[in-house]
Amino acid sequence: MVRAASSNSVFAMVIISLLFLVVGALIGVRVGEEISAKLVTKRDYVLANLAAFGLGVIACALVWMTGWVLFAALVIGVIAGVIAGLKLGFGESVGPWKFHDRYLRVNKDQLKRSEEGKRAEDVRRARKSGKEPELMSVAPHTGDKSKQRGDN
Repeated sequence: MVRAASSNSVFAMVIISLLFLVVGALIGVRVGEEISAKLVTKRDYVLANLAAFGLGVIACALVWMTGWVLFAALVIGVIAGVIAGLKLGFGESVGPWKFHDRYLRVNKDQLKRSEEGKRAEDVRRARKSGKEPELMSVAPHTGDKSKQRGDN
C-alpha cells in the first residue's frame, strides 16, 4: 500500500516538474526576446548568452540549496528559454546556431545575414535607436513630374 502511494506521488512530481519546465521555457523565450532587442554586435549576443547561463546556474544552485528541487525544473526551463529567445530575437545565425541552421538547412535568410555581418549590425543599430533602416523603393521613378500628372 505504501509503495503504491509513493509511486503516485513520484508520478505527480514528474508531471508538475514538466509543467514547470514548459512554463519556464515560455517565460524565458519572452525575456530573451526582450533582451535581444538591445543587442547590436555578435559580442553583445555572446555575452548575453553567457550571462543568462551563469545567472541560471547560480539560481539553480540556490534552488537546490533550499531543498525545493521541484522548482529547479522552472529555472532550467527559464535558462533554455532565454537562450532560445536571444537567438530568435537577434535574427542572425551565430555560434553553434549557425552550424545547426546549416546542417538542418533552415533560416536561409539568417545564414545570409550572418555572412554580411556589417550590414546586419547596421540594421540592429537602427532598430535599437528606433530608426527604421532605409528600405528600397519599388515604385517607378520618372524625372519629370508634369508627365506623371498628365500635364503635357
